[in-house]
Parts: sequence; C-alpha cells; structure tokens
Amino acid sequence: MSQLASDHAHRVVGLYGDPTVSWSIVLEAELSSVLTPEKARMRLAVATEERPWLGAAPEVEAVPGKQLPATRDRFAEMPYERGAPLIRVAVATDEPVVLIAAHHGALDGLGLLAVLGLVLDVPISSAAKGIGARTADRSFVASAFRRLAEALFAPPARIAPDRVASGPGDVFSARNIPRMRLGSPVFAAAAATLTEGWNSRHGGKTARVVAAVGASWRGGAAPEPEHDSAFFRLRLGRKPGAAEVGALLATQPPEPDFPARSSRIARLGTRLLASRLGSTYLVSNLGVVSAADAVTSIAFYPAASGRSGVAFGAATVEGTSTVTVRARRKDFDDAATAALADGIVEALRRQGPGVGDGHPGHVAHE
Repeated sequence: MSQLASDHAHRVVGLYGDPTVSWSIVLEAELSSVLTPEKARMRLAVATEERPWLGAAPEVEAVPGKQLPATRDRFAEMPYERGAPLIRVAVATDEPVVLIAAHHGALDGLGLLAVLGLVLDVPISSAAKGIGARTADRSFVASAFRRLAEALFAPPARIAPDRVASGPGDVFSARNIPRMRLGSPVFAAAAATLTEGWNSRHGGKTARVVAAVGASWRGGAAPEPEHDSAFFRLRLGRKPGAAEVGALLATQPPEPDFPARSSRIARLGTRLLASRLGSTYLVSNLGVVSAADAVTSIAFYPAASGRSGVAFGAATVEGTSTVTVRARRKDFDDAATAALADGIVEALRRQGPGVGDGHPGHVAHE
C-alpha cells in the first residue's frame, strides 16, 4: 500500500513538476508546550493506518533545538524514494517546536496543517476560502505547449541570483511580524515590488514578471491531510498594486490539473528547460490559522521551483504573521535569503492602508 501511495504522489507532480527539485514542502510550528516524540509517533501511526494515501508511517526524530535548522534542510532536500514515508517529522527535545515535511504530491499546504492537527491531537482550521468550482479554460496539453513556447522565446523574468555557485538544496529565512492582512493579491503584489527593487540593484531584468499563486480547491475550515491544490500564473505589469492583482485573480482561471502520467521525453524536456520554465516566484499563504491555543506561530515553506527557484510563504496565528523565503542554495546564500525576507516584509508594509489592520482578507491559496 505504501508503494501505491508513493507512486501516486510522484505522478501528481506531473509534467510541471521540475525534476531538479525534491518537491518537499515544510512547516515549522512553535507550540505552547513541548510535544513528546512518543505521542507524535503514536498519533501518526494511527493516522497513516486510517489514511493509506499518506503512505508508510514516518519515524519521528527527536533532536535538540539547535539541530532543527539542519534537520529542516535535510527534510527539504532529501528526495522521497519510492515506498518510503511521504511525511517527515521531527520534534525538538528542549524547545516547543515541531517540524513537518511532506511530498507535495501527497499533501498541499492545508494538508500539512491537517497533519499538524493530527500530531498535536487538536482541532485546526484556516480562514482560507479556496477557489471552489473554478476550472481551467484550456487542457493540460494546450497549456503545456503554451508554456514551452514561453520558455523558448519569452521566458518569465527571474529574481536575479546573488551568486553563481554549486550546492544542492535550498536556503530558508523567516520573519515573525505583528499580524498583517496577507491576502493573495497583497502578497503577490509585494513580491513583484520586491523583485523590481532587487533586480535593479543586482542587474536583473523585470520585463516579464509572472507570479505563481498557490491555491486550493477546498477551504480551510476543516482541512484534511490530502493534496487538493491548484495554482494561478499571473502576468504582472510594472509596480502592480493589490487591486490590480486581485482583479486578475478574480477573472483568470487556474492552471489545468497535472496529467495522470508523464512520459520520459516530457520529463527530459522539463529538466533541460527547468531554468526557463515556471514563474518569477511563487507565493502561498496558509491564511489565519486557529489551533486551540496549541500553536503560537507557523513558518510555511512551499516548494521553490521555476525560473528563480524562490518561494514566499505565509501563515498567521493569533497576533503573529510569519513570512518566509525559500531559495535555491546555488543562487542565494543565507545573507541574500535573509535580505529577501526583509525585503518582502518591507514591500508588504508599503502596500498601503489596511495591509496591517489585522483582518484576514480574501485568501485563495494552499
């Protein structure tokens, strides 16, 4: 059964799934009290037995708090082998922190939230509304040909690399800030502003900024541990405002679902064109999360693929919003990723009145 679940998760990634990345999404939650690894292990064993699509029950690692960053990096970078667990969990032994990662073909962002609720044995929800019955306006094949032409002749702008180096995996940075309204239009517009400013200082072009916006077909009122994600690709003009991005999100259909199977030739083509496919960046927001006072903050790291290999994540718990950056190590070091994190926070604050008023706003996201 775990082999079937693993095969399904890898198929879900489909042709759009950049084979050069792990497709491991990560959530790091600060808790109101220390979680014991034994309780987490027992609860996950029951959860995976009841939900065979989650694959084999994962081991729960117990690590000192100072080792959590290295564990997060490993969880994010390590490929998910066929038949291996699709969920990875680590619990800090001396801090109230739990780390959860999963193959994106098995779980989306709301699915990670659901697993957090299972691990803690508390009800968990998000104010995320989802996109409901909205559907794509073209087939996957038609979309794939359009994306291929784009990659060959007019690829999206990228966030200019800070360095040219070799090194596997990604780098991460997070900022806890007073609660902000982080609806998808605001988030995507702020990332565009950041991209323009960053590229002007690093010699990059911003003529064709394309924002990927992570979304979910379902809402977050009672999230289940499953994959039900969608996404939008938005071509943005210079210095877009939240209203402009919101209008695009309201009228533009989501991208078509991934195909059930991909061919070897298609996977090779995706690998060869990985540096030209995709979008300028991804934004994905888990929304305003309620977790029965068991969680104080959540850092969510979506998969970083596409032209830049940069993804911005967000989640809000009580009075704290956490904004994250995940970027490819070969293009960005720790200092550059920290600068991107500072930059997205500043860009959010510049979005105008109401951004920081504490209301969740409309969120169409994972």
